[in-house]
Amino acid sequence: MPYCGFNQEMLEGIEKFHKGLVEHGILERSEKKKQTTEQTINKELEDMENFLRETHNIKDEDVRELTETLAKYVQAYYKFIQKRGVDNYKRIIQFLNQFYFNMDNKYYSELEGKPKAMKQLALYLNEIGRMR
Repeated sequence: MPYCGFNQEMLEGIEKFHKGLVEHGILERSEKKKQTTEQTINKELEDMENFLRETHNIKDEDVRELTETLAKYVQAYYKFIQKRGVDNYKRIIQFLNQFYFNMDNKYYSELEGKPKAMKQLALYLNEIGRMR
């Protein structure tokens, strides 16, 4: 899914968001609560799952969708961090920024308007989607 042409501000914003999720959401909370980062991540994931079961109570459909999508993104990000190790978070952030930039660049520089562009984009993402 291309993102309308990434620019530097967008990439910096995503980087700061990812960094904040780890440094504040995992590392600082772990220290404050005197628990492991694994425990903190698991608790965050559990809380988000519980929250998502209640978002049907948000009456504004657009706000509900935005809220659910953000919660699901953070869940996926925490799982990605958990799987690859919290200590690697700076490298993970660099990987994700490059991945998103490459995805967007591939679409807008080569695929936009072509038949089966999204399929080709998905196949391309398989090629670049492995964090090394």
